[in-house]
Amino acid sequence: MRVLIRIVIALVLFIVALVGVVAWKTVPQLNFAEKGMRWDWHWAYFEPFSNGIQATRTQDTKQLLLRRVYLKESTAVFVGTTLDNKFEIDVVNQEACKPESSKWVSVSVNGQPMSHVPMLCEDSGESYIYRFVGSKLRSLEFGIEDDFIREDFSQWPISEIKADQFKQQHSSFFNKQGDGEEHQWLRD
Repeated sequence: MRVLIRIVIALVLFIVALVGVVAWKTVPQLNFAEKGMRWDWHWAYFEPFSNGIQATRTQDTKQLLLRRVYLKESTAVFVGTTLDNKFEIDVVNQEACKPESSKWVSVSVNGQPMSHVPMLCEDSGESYIYRFVGSKLRSLEFGIEDDFIREDFSQWPISEIKADQFKQQHSSFFNKQGDGEEHQWLRD
């Protein structure tokens, strides 16, 4: 009986330690470069010991946004849609900077040849941003100084972004379906 109690105690301690390590790795990712939004894990793409995908909705337009955070590189990759149904990638590197200044980075989107482009300092002076807008998303390779990020967007829930925008654009139909979620186009 004593052996069983020791095993149960050891198992409980192991589970508590595991939960603590996961929280220690994941909470800073949710709080990184929040941009005034509340980020939550996209649980189907949650990676407890890595950097899973997070989701949120903008406060003004209720647009669905996805991102992946790279804490070591102080960088986040954001994906959303534009008004004309194109994809928008924003790569944000959190580093103090002078507004309107820039730094050069290496970028390849969708398998195109690598090119050197400026990453512009945001008006807040807290971070640099690179923006790409295109009709398809397949991959992103991004180099900042000695750090290099690779994203394969086939591993992201990109179809959810397109479906969400479609539902917002055709909100009257989807609201009549009564799925419990209000769909409204707020990006006019």
